[in-house]
Amino acid sequence: MSAAGRSASSADRFKKAAGSRVKDESGQAPERGTTARRTKPVRITLDLTPEDYAQMRRLVAELADRADAPTLPHSAMWRALLRRVADDPQLIGEIAERIKADRD
Repeated sequence: MSAAGRSASSADRFKKAAGSRVKDESGQAPERGTTARRTKPVRITLDLTPEDYAQMRRLVAELADRADAPTLPHSAMWRALLRRVADDPQLIGEIAERIKADRD
């Protein structure tokens, strides 16, 4: 198949896909980028030193005790910390200073 044949085919596919977009009450397709929202959680990977990992495990164990839970996933601690930091501008400043000091 020639490059021209593939291009026409691709153009046809894109045109067909654009025509099938969900439209609003006025018959217009929503602005590009506004229809797809992430619904699945995002997985991240965090590399910790052995000392930091041991500290995290101790903290999670203490949090589980205080929450009266037999076990607690590490992610529960990270999510709670994210919410706490997001709610406290002063804490964000303190953490920024800690990050700066760690980088020096």
